[in-house]
Amino acid sequence: MADSKPPADDKAPSDPATEELVAYLDGELSPPDAESLATRLGLDPKLRAQAESLQRTWDILDILPQPQPSASFASRTVSQMLVVPAAGGNVQSILAAPANSALAASPVQRSGASFWLASFLTIAAAGFGGYFAHQAYAPAAKLAVMEVPTEDVPLMKNLRLYRNVDDMEYLKQLDSPMLFADPAES
Repeated sequence: MADSKPPADDKAPSDPATEELVAYLDGELSPPDAESLATRLGLDPKLRAQAESLQRTWDILDILPQPQPSASFASRTVSQMLVVPAAGGNVQSILAAPANSALAASPVQRSGASFWLASFLTIAAAGFGGYFAHQAYAPAAKLAVMEVPTEDVPLMKNLRLYRNVDDMEYLKQLDSPMLFADPAES
């Protein structure tokens, strides 16, 4: 007797409202659509409860341990990627071929010395080109000795104290000996 039950589908049927909520929670909605849905969430308690339920579900899923790939996952993946050029890019033949078929992974052969020589010459040309372009377009560094007038040395030593001064006349008035003189001395 044959099983009349249809095969289980990985994707559960969902309504458009749930799909829109999932997209909203994942941050996949456009800004106007997200704003519209946020407004509806504020007004509709049932929709808000459904969104909170979905959010709690994702929070619980974040707590669960993540599955780790097997130790041979990387080597199998690389070997499958190397099969594609050997099969001429025909995906159906790759999927139909068994893993131990004649299309086993083989690295692409490079012509030894010429490949390395071309690589070296390309890198050297890029280096020399960058050096000479920098020399041609960068301003030349001028090592000029600045002569500082001796009357400006105290000002430069105390520059941090004078940075907030807006008016030099006011500063000169503060330097006057009569401004802070004791009244008993006058």
